Parts: sequence; structure tokens; C-alpha cells
Amino acid sequence: MSFNRNLSFEPYNRHLLLIPVDSEEKKEDESTILVPDNYVVNKPPHGLYKIKDVAEDCERFDEEDEGRLAVVNNGMVEEIKVKDGTYYLLLENYVYGLFYDKQEYEEEY
Repeated sequence: MSFNRNLSFEPYNRHLLLIPVDSEEKKEDESTILVPDNYVVNKPPHGLYKIKDVAEDCERFDEEDEGRLAVVNNGMVEEIKVKDGTYYLLLENYVYGLFYDKQEYEEEY
């Protein structure tokens, strides 16, 4: 079976589809260190991700949350690699909070 590049992924079972946000910008003059192939870089316990899609059965999130930035438990983010790309999924319970545009939030409420 070959994958069609025009396919899109839809999360199910209360999962969020995420896009990692680089919190640390690489410096151009950063030096390179050679490490063994089996070396694992420790991730910080929390991470910042953009919500790309929300499963229809989510209880705490809906399509209005798509595009918002979420602070999540990095240890619970599932990295799924398939032929056409890499997808990051997280069960909705492991989101600690969302960032909102303060002005936009105040206008709504």
C-alpha cells in the first residue's frame, strides 16, 4: 500500500494532534559535539505545543482551541512515525494549560 501525500490525519479517542514549538532557538555559532549513536537527549518535563486538531469526543477541548498554544507533559506525548510523516498525539488529560491572547479573551468576556 502506498500513501497519498494529500491525506490528513484525524485524532480519535480524546486525543489532540500537536505541533511541537521550538522553545530554544539555535545559535549560529553553537559548537557541535559528537556523541554515541545510542545517546538519548533528556527532554524537559514540560513542553510547548500548538494544537493542530482535536478529536470529536474530547471533553475539555473543541475546534475553537485549534491553533492555541498548550503546555503539556512531554513524557506523555506520543510520537508516531509513519511513511508520510511524524505526528504528535496527546490524551487531553495531560494538558496543563493554554495560552490565550489577553486582549482577545477580555473582549469575549
